[in-house]
Amino acid sequence: MELPTSLAGYAMPGHGIAPAERLLGLPGFWPAFYLPVWDEFAEEPEPFGADSADVDEAISALHGAERVWPAFRIPMAGGHVLWIVHRNFPDDAGTDYLITHPDWDRHAHLASLDGHYSGPGLSWSELVAVAGSAPAGAAGVVDPALRLLLLLPVFGDADVPEAEAMARTSGALRAVGVAEDVAPEVAEQLLDHPFWDGPTWTVRGRSPLSGGGAAAASGSPLAVCDGRYSPRTVPAGLGIRADQERALADALAGRPRADQPAAAR
Repeated sequence: MELPTSLAGYAMPGHGIAPAERLLGLPGFWPAFYLPVWDEFAEEPEPFGADSADVDEAISALHGAERVWPAFRIPMAGGHVLWIVHRNFPDDAGTDYLITHPDWDRHAHLASLDGHYSGPGLSWSELVAVAGSAPAGAAGVVDPALRLLLLLPVFGDADVPEAEAMARTSGALRAVGVAEDVAPEVAEQLLDHPFWDGPTWTVRGRSPLSGGGAAAASGSPLAVCDGRYSPRTVPAGLGIRADQERALADALAGRPRADQPAAAR
């Protein structure tokens, strides 16, 4: 597969990136996927219907592929794609959450899960909006439950409606085979992130007199986070044009734009 131009500066010589949505069907996928944040699921994978052998197989597929890095594509509104890339350098492994667009010359960095983790990358409202707004006919992960579960590791927000969060997360877990009686307990663990706690998100908005470009970053339509480890202490995709900022803000809110392509290229 040809990678987006905006990932050219990310993909390193000698290492490829390939879509790996097929791995979602592995019995031990979720304990292996959550390993960088919630390692207890790898130690006790039974709620996901897996055993230790299943988890070992999934860990090898996700975290052991050094030459061609497995990636999950989450298509968003307006032609944006959120990439979850397992950056399997032997001495610098991690999972990166990136956004690309056909018109960008570089990617936007949302979060990283590694020894020097950075995040959160999504507010609660963005998590829900992106999970539920897969464009029709797009390539990648389009199921809302799978999208929610894939994005949970980089969500962090002080303003979370607890009942809604529990219901949505429990429902997504049931959809991937977690038993109804244990889904709330697993959901509670997933909603209690060990890396960041209680960040707040604000949108300052752009003045009609501020003009375009990144110079007016303080007036960006994109939310910013006050978490000390978050890349989004500045607007995501800093340096893109004002109209591209608005399109990205719409994508993170799950709103399609009539003047943008509906599916990822």
